[in-house]
Amino acid sequence: MSTRVSGTSGVGAYALAICATFVLSPAFAADFPTGTFEAKQTPFTVSFDDKGQFRVNQGGTLEVMGNYSAKASELKLTDSQGPWACTKAGEQTGTYTWKYENAVLTLIKLADTCEDRVKSLVGFAWQRQK
Repeated sequence: MSTRVSGTSGVGAYALAICATFVLSPAFAADFPTGTFEAKQTPFTVSFDDKGQFRVNQGGTLEVMGNYSAKASELKLTDSQGPWACTKAGEQTGTYTWKYENAVLTLIKLADTCEDRVKSLVGFAWQRQK
């Protein structure tokens, strides 16, 4: 004897699939700061939006952009385009720990083979612009 599944259980499975999609989309830590940051020692700014995009500008010129995700204290940056973008195989994504205190973002390298990105981000106090 077979059991017939009603059409409403399919709706529940569909709703579950939609929720799972949101959970599996780029994760953003609730306390990861979005906005634009600058460090006194550098001539450029780093911006993080609430849609998982980051941008690095020097003055009004876009130098690199890509995607980011933050989970707990871990930040992943993946370059996609721009003259400074690390686009070689194995260099696109870098992983950092981050800390945000007193409107200052600091990054520490966990794993990143793109040395230019590391030199550009680590060791600076990134002050949030108002």
